[in-house]
Amino acid sequence: MRLLIIDDHPMTCAGLKSLLQACYPAVQIEAKHTSHGIADLASYADYIFLDMHLPDMGFLNMLDVLAPFMSRVILISADPELGLVMQARSRGARGLLLKNADVDHVLQGFKRIQEGENVFDAIKANSANYVELLTERQREIFDALLAGLSNKQIARLLNISEYTVKEHVTAVLAIFGVRNRLELVLSQQTKH
Repeated sequence: MRLLIIDDHPMTCAGLKSLLQACYPAVQIEAKHTSHGIADLASYADYIFLDMHLPDMGFLNMLDVLAPFMSRVILISADPELGLVMQARSRGARGLLLKNADVDHVLQGFKRIQEGENVFDAIKANSANYVELLTERQREIFDALLAGLSNKQIARLLNISEYTVKEHVTAVLAIFGVRNRLELVLSQQTKH
Protein backbone atom coordinates (compact mmCIF):
# COMPACT_ATOMS: atom_id res chain seq x y z
CA MET A 1 0.00 0.00 0.00
CA ARG A 2 1.25 3.48 -0.88
CA LEU A 3 0.26 6.51 1.18
CA LEU A 4 0.80 10.21 0.66
CA ILE A 5 0.62 12.68 3.56
CA ILE A 6 0.29 16.35 2.60
CA ASP A 7 0.63 18.65 5.62
CA ASP A 8 2.71 21.78 6.18
CA HIS A 9 3.59 20.70 9.74
CA PRO A 10 6.57 18.31 9.71
CA MET A 11 5.67 17.02 13.19
CA THR A 12 2.18 16.03 12.03
CA CYS A 13 3.63 14.25 9.02
CA ALA A 14 6.22 12.45 11.13
CA GLY A 15 3.67 11.41 13.75
CA LEU A 16 1.11 10.14 11.26
CA LYS A 17 3.82 8.39 9.24
CA SER A 18 5.18 6.64 12.36
CA LEU A 19 1.69 5.59 13.45
CA LEU A 20 0.81 4.16 10.04
CA GLN A 21 4.17 2.40 9.64
CA ALA A 22 3.78 0.79 13.06
CA CYS A 23 0.37 -0.59 12.08
CA TYR A 24 1.16 -1.35 8.43
CA PRO A 25 4.86 -2.36 8.27
CA ALA A 26 4.88 -2.96 4.50
CA VAL A 27 3.38 0.44 3.68
CA GLN A 28 5.30 2.99 1.59
CA ILE A 29 4.70 6.54 2.80
CA GLU A 30 5.66 9.81 1.15
CA ALA A 31 5.25 13.04 3.13
CA LYS A 32 5.02 16.48 1.52
CA HIS A 33 5.00 19.83 3.32
CA THR A 34 3.97 21.90 0.29
CA SER A 35 1.68 21.46 -2.67
CA HIS A 36 4.58 21.38 -5.16
CA GLY A 37 4.47 18.22 -7.28
CA ILE A 38 1.58 16.59 -5.44
CA ALA A 39 -0.38 15.64 -8.56
CA ASP A 40 2.40 13.30 -9.67
CA LEU A 41 2.76 11.76 -6.22
CA ALA A 42 -1.01 11.47 -5.80
CA SER A 43 -1.28 9.43 -8.98
CA TYR A 44 0.73 6.64 -7.31
CA ALA A 45 -0.90 6.78 -3.86
CA ASP A 46 -3.60 4.40 -2.69
CA TYR A 47 -4.68 6.95 -0.06
CA ILE A 48 -3.89 10.64 0.34
CA PHE A 49 -4.02 12.26 3.79
CA LEU A 50 -4.68 15.93 3.03
CA ASP A 51 -4.35 18.79 5.51
CA MET A 52 -7.16 21.28 5.01
CA HIS A 53 -4.99 24.34 5.76
CA LEU A 54 -1.95 24.43 3.50
CA PRO A 55 -0.50 27.95 3.35
CA ASP A 56 0.95 27.68 -0.16
CA MET A 57 -2.32 26.72 -1.89
CA GLY A 58 -5.96 27.34 -1.01
CA PHE A 59 -7.99 24.28 -0.08
CA LEU A 60 -10.41 24.53 -3.02
CA ASN A 61 -7.49 24.90 -5.44
CA MET A 62 -5.93 21.82 -3.85
CA LEU A 63 -9.17 19.91 -4.44
CA ASP A 64 -9.03 20.97 -8.09
CA VAL A 65 -5.46 19.64 -8.40
CA LEU A 66 -6.46 16.37 -6.72
CA ALA A 67 -9.77 16.04 -8.62
CA PRO A 68 -8.73 12.86 -10.51
CA PHE A 69 -7.77 11.25 -7.20
CA MET A 70 -10.58 12.42 -4.88
CA SER A 71 -11.75 8.88 -4.18
CA ARG A 72 -8.41 8.39 -2.40
CA VAL A 73 -8.45 11.61 -0.33
CA ILE A 74 -8.78 11.55 3.46
CA LEU A 75 -8.98 15.00 5.02
CA ILE A 76 -6.97 15.71 8.16
CA SER A 77 -7.53 18.76 10.32
CA ALA A 78 -7.56 19.85 13.95
CA ASP A 79 -10.25 22.45 13.25
CA PRO A 80 -12.19 21.57 10.08
CA GLU A 81 -14.49 24.12 8.48
CA LEU A 82 -17.83 22.44 7.88
CA GLY A 83 -18.46 24.13 4.52
CA LEU A 84 -15.08 23.07 3.15
CA VAL A 85 -15.52 19.52 4.43
CA MET A 86 -18.88 19.32 2.71
CA GLN A 87 -17.40 20.60 -0.56
CA ALA A 88 -14.63 18.01 -0.41
CA ARG A 89 -17.18 15.32 0.46
CA SER A 90 -19.37 16.27 -2.49
CA ARG A 91 -16.31 16.00 -4.75
CA GLY A 92 -15.62 12.45 -3.55
CA ALA A 93 -13.34 12.71 -0.51
CA ARG A 94 -13.46 9.52 1.56
CA GLY A 95 -13.36 10.88 5.07
CA LEU A 96 -12.22 13.30 7.73
CA LEU A 97 -9.84 12.32 10.51
CA LEU A 98 -9.18 14.83 13.26
CA LYS A 99 -5.55 15.52 14.12
CA ASN A 100 -6.48 15.86 17.78
CA ALA A 101 -8.45 12.59 17.90
CA ASP A 102 -7.47 9.55 19.88
CA VAL A 103 -4.97 7.32 18.01
CA ASP A 104 -7.38 4.37 18.07
CA HIS A 105 -10.09 6.55 16.53
CA VAL A 106 -7.77 7.59 13.70
CA LEU A 107 -6.72 4.00 13.01
CA GLN A 108 -10.31 2.74 13.18
CA GLY A 109 -11.43 5.51 10.82
CA PHE A 110 -8.69 4.61 8.33
CA LYS A 111 -9.60 0.94 8.56
CA ARG A 112 -13.25 1.76 7.82
CA ILE A 113 -12.19 3.81 4.80
CA GLN A 114 -10.09 0.89 3.54
CA GLU A 115 -13.19 -1.29 3.85
CA GLY A 116 -15.07 1.07 1.52
CA GLU A 117 -16.90 3.26 4.00
CA ASN A 118 -16.93 7.06 3.92
CA VAL A 119 -15.98 8.33 7.38
CA PHE A 120 -17.19 11.76 8.41
CA ASP A 121 -18.05 10.99 12.05
CA ALA A 122 -16.16 14.05 13.24
CA ILE A 123 -18.71 16.39 11.69
CA LYS A 124 -21.89 14.42 12.37
CA ALA A 125 -21.90 15.70 15.93
CA ASN A 126 -22.23 19.21 14.52
CA SER A 127 -25.14 18.49 12.19
CA ALA A 128 -27.05 21.48 13.57
CA ASN A 129 -24.50 23.53 11.61
CA TYR A 130 -25.60 21.78 8.41
CA VAL A 131 -28.78 23.81 8.43
CA GLU A 132 -26.62 26.90 7.96
CA LEU A 133 -25.30 25.41 4.71
CA LEU A 134 -28.76 25.09 3.17
CA THR A 135 -30.02 27.55 0.62
CA GLU A 136 -33.38 29.16 1.34
CA ARG A 137 -35.15 26.66 -0.96
CA GLN A 138 -33.26 23.71 0.57
CA ARG A 139 -34.33 24.91 4.02
CA GLU A 140 -37.96 24.86 2.87
CA ILE A 141 -37.46 21.32 1.54
CA PHE A 142 -35.71 20.31 4.78
CA ASP A 143 -38.62 21.59 6.88
CA ALA A 144 -41.13 19.80 4.63
CA LEU A 145 -39.17 16.55 4.91
CA LEU A 146 -39.18 16.81 8.69
CA ALA A 147 -42.94 17.38 8.51
CA GLY A 148 -43.26 14.09 6.62
CA LEU A 149 -44.45 15.49 3.30
CA SER A 150 -44.04 13.51 0.07
CA ASN A 151 -42.31 14.95 -3.00
CA LYS A 152 -45.68 15.55 -4.62
CA GLN A 153 -46.93 17.42 -1.55
CA ILE A 154 -43.76 19.48 -1.35
CA ALA A 155 -44.02 20.34 -5.06
CA ARG A 156 -47.58 21.59 -4.58
CA LEU A 157 -46.72 23.50 -1.43
CA LEU A 158 -43.75 25.30 -2.99
CA ASN A 159 -45.20 25.53 -6.49
CA ILE A 160 -42.26 23.73 -8.12
CA SER A 161 -41.93 20.53 -10.12
CA GLU A 162 -41.46 17.13 -8.51
CA TYR A 163 -38.19 16.82 -10.41
CA THR A 164 -36.94 20.01 -8.74
CA VAL A 165 -38.05 18.67 -5.36
CA LYS A 166 -36.10 15.45 -5.98
CA GLU A 167 -32.97 17.45 -6.84
CA HIS A 168 -33.28 19.48 -3.63
CA VAL A 169 -34.00 16.37 -1.53
CA THR A 170 -30.85 14.73 -2.92
CA ALA A 171 -28.80 17.83 -2.05
CA VAL A 172 -30.23 18.04 1.48
CA LEU A 173 -29.56 14.37 2.16
CA ALA A 174 -25.97 14.78 0.92
CA ILE A 175 -25.38 17.81 3.12
CA PHE A 176 -26.57 15.93 6.20
CA GLY A 177 -24.64 12.80 5.21
CA VAL A 178 -27.66 10.51 5.32
CA ARG A 179 -28.97 8.02 2.76
CA ASN A 180 -32.71 8.63 2.98
CA ARG A 181 -35.53 10.66 4.54
CA LEU A 182 -35.91 8.32 7.47
CA GLU A 183 -32.25 8.74 8.46
CA LEU A 184 -32.64 12.51 8.14
CA VAL A 185 -35.72 12.58 10.37
CA LEU A 186 -34.14 10.24 12.92
CA SER A 187 -30.94 12.27 13.00
CA GLN A 188 -32.94 15.37 13.83
CA GLN A 189 -35.15 13.67 16.43
CA THR A 190 -32.12 12.53 18.41
CA LYS A 191 -31.06 16.18 18.69
CA HIS A 192 -34.26 17.29 20.41
